[in-house]
Amino acid sequence: MNDFIEIYDNEETPFSVVDAVTWFENNYSTTKSKESGLSYFNQHRQRICTSMTLDFGQDHEPNDVIYYLVDKAKNQYVKTYSFLDKLQWRLSPLYNIQGYDGPEEGFFSLHNEHTGMYPYRMLAWMIYLNDAESGTEFPYQRIRTTPKTGRTVIWPASWTHPHKGVTPNEGLKYIATGWFYFLPKGQPKFDGRHPDEQRIQEIVV
Repeated sequence: MNDFIEIYDNEETPFSVVDAVTWFENNYSTTKSKESGLSYFNQHRQRICTSMTLDFGQDHEPNDVIYYLVDKAKNQYVKTYSFLDKLQWRLSPLYNIQGYDGPEEGFFSLHNEHTGMYPYRMLAWMIYLNDAESGTEFPYQRIRTTPKTGRTVIWPASWTHPHKGVTPNEGLKYIATGWFYFLPKGQPKFDGRHPDEQRIQEIVV
């Protein structure tokens, strides 16, 4: 039975994954972290990490390598699941880079990406930015991914694919993560209730 979790390795890219990590280390700030909602997650022990939200539409140094890896993996994913060509969907312009350092940091709780707060998420993607010790666990699919620099994972955002970081986390781990969104045919109808609506209208092709 297919689990719809696809893992793609990229031995060589025209851009440096290491440079993306260095940029993140040099530009991360606790102020940006708090603004992104990290303090809420810390309070509920769901996630402890350093985190920044970036935009493919802006001039962020990591954008080139992250977009290259995501787009390459997406094209391979569509070749495997050709029905996706019949749907309207796009890459979200916003994505996160996160760093986890040691056993006290990690995403502790099982979660999925398509929720009542984020109803348009269709697929999730993640790129490991270093050769870390602790990967990601998908218990229902009995899969535990192994981090490797440039390794890209794509999976359905639905409740069928809850996941969490392998905890306790060992050593230092960096990831980039984001989403693909459904776009309804015709004019999308937004009801003004979901925080993703502004993001949806700013989707990049």
